[in-house]
Amino acid sequence: MPRVLVIAGSVRQSYTAALTRTVTEALIERGAHVDLWHDPALPTADPAYHRNPQDHPDPEVRRLVGLADEANALVLASPLYHNSFSGVLKNLLDHLSMEQLRYKPVGLLGHGRNRSTQAVDQLRTVVRGLRGVTTTTPLCTVDADYHPDHYGTLVLTDPDIRSRLTRFTDELLTFTTALTPLRA
Repeated sequence: MPRVLVIAGSVRQSYTAALTRTVTEALIERGAHVDLWHDPALPTADPAYHRNPQDHPDPEVRRLVGLADEANALVLASPLYHNSFSGVLKNLLDHLSMEQLRYKPVGLLGHGRNRSTQAVDQLRTVVRGLRGVTTTTPLCTVDADYHPDHYGTLVLTDPDIRSRLTRFTDELLTFTTALTPLRA
């Protein structure tokens, strides 16, 4: 059973949170064990711990590092902020070292206007710098792709994006299987 760490790079319950929840559900349906990180309250990254982040004094940072170590794959989600990904996600990634992402597949999610890929395009560069391997299918949404259910919870309803979601999750799990021998 692959283990996937899904990280929501948003500080509020938002479309990005709805997207990560949807991806989490789809991965679980496909047999993955998923850890969902939606706690942006981390201290500012300290470069003194870049090589050994598990030595960080903050217990939440150590918990994040442990989850990343245990994960076979990651999913990074961000709203589009100023043509890039969120500062919350950047700070979180700065708490990790190359060892947490080395040869692990990383799926990228974005939410913003016009299904812009700007945030995920910049995340590709960061993931490459951390020695991760981004999958080829990002999943980017806009507000109109969602509708509230009878409880007011945002639900991804656009049929084209739901189809892309299937491709996204299948690809992530295929990459996970293919890249496992490289990490041994």
